[in-house]
Amino acid sequence: MSQHPLIAIDIGGTWTRAAAITGDRLGAVHRAATRSDDRDAFLADLAGLVDAVRREESRPLGVAVSVTGPVDPATGRLYSPPNTGDGLDDLALGDWLAAHTGLPVRVDRDTNCALLGEVRAGAARDCRNVVFATFSTGVGGAVLLDGRLLRGRDGVAGEVGHTVVAGDGPLCGCGRRGCLEAVASGPAIALAGEQPNGQRVSVMAAAGDPVAQRALDRARRSVIAACVDWVNVFNPELVVLGGGVVQAHPDWLADAAGAVAREGLQPARRDCPVVPAVLGDEVALIGAAALFEDAL
Repeated sequence: MSQHPLIAIDIGGTWTRAAAITGDRLGAVHRAATRSDDRDAFLADLAGLVDAVRREESRPLGVAVSVTGPVDPATGRLYSPPNTGDGLDDLALGDWLAAHTGLPVRVDRDTNCALLGEVRAGAARDCRNVVFATFSTGVGGAVLLDGRLLRGRDGVAGEVGHTVVAGDGPLCGCGRRGCLEAVASGPAIALAGEQPNGQRVSVMAAAGDPVAQRALDRARRSVIAACVDWVNVFNPELVVLGGGVVQAHPDWLADAAGAVAREGLQPARRDCPVVPAVLGDEVALIGAAALFEDAL
């Protein structure tokens, strides 16, 4: 990873965070609530975070941003992100940050940044072919092939959460039925398990509740099937899974790895482990900085 100092920003649905970063070494992390319903308030908060970082690192060479997608990575313009308020719709975030800072800016989807972070300093260190997926409030993903992010025509490739795993399954927020997100995200598990959250479903399943057990088993089988599909389609060296759902059920990774070894196509299934993400909350900041690696 580049040793040039950068300003790294992570814009999530709840919090926006910023820090100076050199290599994979983070400075103090500053944060503010993401007031995405009010564009002016959001931009004022973002300016405050950037300025706070610049007081600590006076000569950064650029600004690297991880943001909940979708986003055009070529321009940094947001495409009506579904997990934030209307204030961010069609926001020219890259242009605004460039004007505010006078620095070059790179912006990309949070899952792409998380994958880059895991490749640079985490579970997929030095790998060139990786599928990454995170299971939490939603299901997001990213793909690295031959050392390059898979972006697609519009820069939004990698939405693995919106592939159908159950054709007659529950309605997804995207409008289709049976998407992986509609079955294996935390809210989907809670709804199917008839509990307020996924954690409570796990508790009830352990206590023998059949509804909770069915909800978890459907999610587990969907995650396993998706991993086999990804190995067949993308031929990765490694599948990396993150997010609260997977953290709560680490046995699912071993089940997925076993299914890949048994059911994946040859030779793609050969020696392709399924492992947990390891960088935690820092992953998006570290990965965002990696966006500059080819440019500096």
